[in-house]
Amino acid sequence: MEIKYNLWSFSLCLLFLSTSLHSIYAFHNQTWSVSPPVSILWLLTVIAFVMGIVGFKDKRSRVAIWRSWLTVLVTFSLSAILLLAIVVNTFTREPIETIQSPDSKITIDFYTVNGGAATSIGVLGIVDGPLWFKKNIYNDNNMHKADVEWTNNHTITINNHTLDLSKGETFSD
Repeated sequence: MEIKYNLWSFSLCLLFLSTSLHSIYAFHNQTWSVSPPVSILWLLTVIAFVMGIVGFKDKRSRVAIWRSWLTVLVTFSLSAILLLAIVVNTFTREPIETIQSPDSKITIDFYTVNGGAATSIGVLGIVDGPLWFKKNIYNDNNMHKADVEWTNNHTITINNHTLDLSKGETFSD
Protein backbone atom coordinates (compact mmCIF):
# COMPACT_ATOMS: atom_id res chain seq x y z
CA MET A 1 0.00 0.00 0.00
CA GLU A 2 2.89 2.36 0.75
CA ILE A 3 4.08 1.95 -2.84
CA LYS A 4 0.80 3.39 -4.10
CA TYR A 5 1.01 6.32 -1.71
CA ASN A 6 4.55 7.04 -2.86
CA LEU A 7 3.67 6.97 -6.57
CA TRP A 8 0.32 8.78 -6.23
CA SER A 9 1.71 11.56 -4.07
CA PHE A 10 4.59 12.11 -6.50
CA SER A 11 2.20 12.20 -9.48
CA LEU A 12 -0.13 14.61 -7.68
CA CYS A 13 2.84 16.75 -6.68
CA LEU A 14 3.86 17.17 -10.34
CA LEU A 15 0.26 17.82 -11.39
CA PHE A 16 -0.32 20.51 -8.77
CA LEU A 17 3.03 22.14 -9.47
CA SER A 18 2.26 22.39 -13.19
CA THR A 19 -1.27 23.64 -12.48
CA SER A 20 0.08 26.35 -10.18
CA LEU A 21 2.64 27.44 -12.76
CA HIS A 22 -0.09 27.59 -15.41
CA SER A 23 -2.21 29.77 -13.12
CA ILE A 24 0.66 32.24 -12.69
CA TYR A 25 1.32 32.24 -16.45
CA ALA A 26 -2.36 32.80 -17.26
CA PHE A 27 -2.68 35.69 -14.81
CA HIS A 28 0.36 37.56 -16.12
CA ASN A 29 -0.32 36.93 -19.81
CA GLN A 30 -4.06 37.57 -19.55
CA THR A 31 -5.17 34.19 -20.93
CA TRP A 32 -7.80 31.80 -19.65
CA SER A 33 -6.84 30.09 -16.42
CA VAL A 34 -8.08 26.51 -16.27
CA SER A 35 -6.69 25.79 -12.81
CA PRO A 36 -9.07 25.47 -9.86
CA PRO A 37 -9.30 28.22 -7.25
CA VAL A 38 -6.25 28.66 -5.04
CA SER A 39 -8.04 27.40 -1.93
CA ILE A 40 -8.92 24.08 -3.61
CA LEU A 41 -5.42 23.76 -5.03
CA TRP A 42 -3.99 24.37 -1.55
CA LEU A 43 -6.22 21.69 -0.01
CA LEU A 44 -5.21 19.16 -2.67
CA THR A 45 -1.53 20.01 -2.15
CA VAL A 46 -1.88 19.39 1.61
CA ILE A 47 -3.46 16.00 0.83
CA ALA A 48 -0.53 15.16 -1.48
CA PHE A 49 1.86 16.23 1.32
CA VAL A 50 0.22 13.83 3.77
CA MET A 51 0.29 11.05 1.17
CA GLY A 52 4.00 11.80 0.64
CA ILE A 53 4.68 11.38 4.34
CA VAL A 54 2.86 8.03 4.34
CA GLY A 55 4.91 7.11 1.25
CA PHE A 56 8.10 7.25 3.35
CA LYS A 57 7.26 3.69 4.48
CA ASP A 58 8.22 2.49 0.98
CA LYS A 59 11.92 1.74 1.36
CA ARG A 60 12.34 -0.67 -1.56
CA SER A 61 14.97 1.39 -3.36
CA ARG A 62 16.85 4.67 -3.33
CA VAL A 63 14.55 5.98 -6.08
CA ALA A 64 11.51 5.48 -3.84
CA ILE A 65 13.22 7.25 -0.94
CA TRP A 66 14.29 10.18 -3.15
CA ARG A 67 10.80 10.36 -4.66
CA SER A 68 9.32 10.60 -1.15
CA TRP A 69 11.72 13.35 -0.12
CA LEU A 70 11.13 15.29 -3.33
CA THR A 71 7.37 14.95 -2.95
CA VAL A 72 7.37 16.15 0.65
CA LEU A 73 9.69 19.09 -0.03
CA VAL A 74 7.85 20.28 -3.15
CA THR A 75 4.35 19.87 -1.72
CA PHE A 76 5.28 21.55 1.56
CA SER A 77 6.81 24.51 -0.29
CA LEU A 78 3.91 24.71 -2.73
CA SER A 79 1.31 24.57 0.05
CA ALA A 80 3.11 27.38 1.90
CA ILE A 81 3.20 29.52 -1.25
CA LEU A 82 -0.47 28.81 -2.02
CA LEU A 83 -1.46 29.67 1.55
CA LEU A 84 0.39 32.97 1.17
CA ALA A 85 -1.48 33.58 -2.10
CA ILE A 86 -4.81 32.98 -0.35
CA VAL A 87 -3.90 35.50 2.37
CA VAL A 88 -2.68 38.10 -0.14
CA ASN A 89 -5.81 37.74 -2.31
CA THR A 90 -8.01 38.02 0.75
CA PHE A 91 -6.45 41.25 2.04
CA THR A 92 -5.40 43.10 -1.14
CA ARG A 93 -8.52 42.68 -3.29
CA GLU A 94 -11.71 44.54 -2.54
CA PRO A 95 -14.71 44.01 -4.83
CA ILE A 96 -15.99 47.13 -6.57
CA GLU A 97 -18.83 45.73 -8.65
CA THR A 98 -19.99 42.82 -10.76
CA ILE A 99 -21.54 43.59 -14.12
CA GLN A 100 -23.14 41.52 -16.86
CA SER A 101 -23.36 42.05 -20.59
CA PRO A 102 -26.73 43.19 -21.97
CA ASP A 103 -27.52 39.59 -23.03
CA SER A 104 -26.30 38.28 -19.60
CA LYS A 105 -23.77 35.89 -21.18
CA ILE A 106 -20.61 37.61 -19.88
CA THR A 107 -20.00 38.43 -16.21
CA ILE A 108 -17.10 40.65 -15.17
CA ASP A 109 -15.96 41.15 -11.58
CA PHE A 110 -14.06 44.36 -10.79
CA TYR A 111 -11.73 44.70 -7.81
CA THR A 112 -9.48 47.38 -6.38
CA VAL A 113 -6.03 45.99 -5.73
CA ASN A 114 -3.91 47.61 -3.04
CA GLY A 115 -0.43 46.14 -2.67
CA GLY A 116 0.54 48.30 0.29
CA ALA A 117 2.67 51.39 0.78
CA ALA A 118 5.11 50.66 -2.04
CA THR A 119 2.47 50.24 -4.78
CA SER A 120 -0.40 52.21 -6.18
CA ILE A 121 -4.05 51.24 -6.04
CA GLY A 122 -5.27 49.66 -9.25
CA VAL A 123 -8.39 48.20 -10.83
CA LEU A 124 -8.59 44.58 -11.91
CA GLY A 125 -11.33 43.15 -14.16
CA ILE A 126 -11.85 39.39 -14.35
CA VAL A 127 -14.23 37.57 -16.70
CA ASP A 128 -15.97 34.52 -15.26
CA GLY A 129 -15.92 31.52 -17.58
CA PRO A 130 -17.41 28.05 -17.31
CA LEU A 131 -16.63 26.02 -14.17
CA TRP A 132 -13.86 27.89 -12.35
CA PHE A 133 -12.18 29.26 -15.49
CA LYS A 134 -11.27 32.95 -15.28
CA LYS A 135 -9.53 35.49 -17.48
CA ASN A 136 -7.92 38.76 -16.42
CA ILE A 137 -9.10 41.27 -19.05
CA TYR A 138 -8.40 44.61 -17.40
CA ASN A 139 -5.55 45.70 -15.14
CA ASP A 140 -4.98 49.43 -14.67
CA ASN A 141 -2.70 51.00 -12.09
CA ASN A 142 -3.34 54.38 -10.43
CA MET A 143 -7.12 53.92 -10.62
CA HIS A 144 -9.62 53.83 -7.79
CA LYS A 145 -12.84 53.09 -9.69
CA ALA A 146 -14.15 51.45 -12.82
CA ASP A 147 -16.41 53.44 -15.14
CA VAL A 148 -18.02 50.70 -17.22
CA GLU A 149 -20.31 51.02 -20.22
CA TRP A 150 -21.40 48.29 -22.61
CA THR A 151 -21.47 49.29 -26.29
CA ASN A 152 -23.08 46.01 -27.36
CA ASN A 153 -23.17 42.39 -26.15
CA HIS A 154 -19.42 41.87 -26.51
CA THR A 155 -17.83 45.35 -26.57
CA ILE A 156 -17.18 47.16 -23.32
CA THR A 157 -15.60 50.50 -22.40
CA ILE A 158 -13.74 50.55 -19.07
CA ASN A 159 -12.23 53.87 -17.98
CA ASN A 160 -12.05 55.08 -21.64
CA HIS A 161 -10.45 51.81 -22.86
CA THR A 162 -12.61 49.92 -25.36
CA LEU A 163 -12.30 46.13 -25.41
CA ASP A 164 -13.93 43.72 -27.86
CA LEU A 165 -14.32 40.56 -25.79
CA SER A 166 -15.31 38.45 -28.79
CA LYS A 167 -11.84 39.05 -30.22
CA GLY A 168 -10.17 38.33 -26.86
CA GLU A 169 -8.89 41.88 -26.34
CA THR A 170 -7.42 42.79 -22.95
CA PHE A 171 -5.88 45.88 -21.37
CA SER A 172 -2.97 46.07 -18.98
CA ASP A 173 -1.21 49.21 -17.83
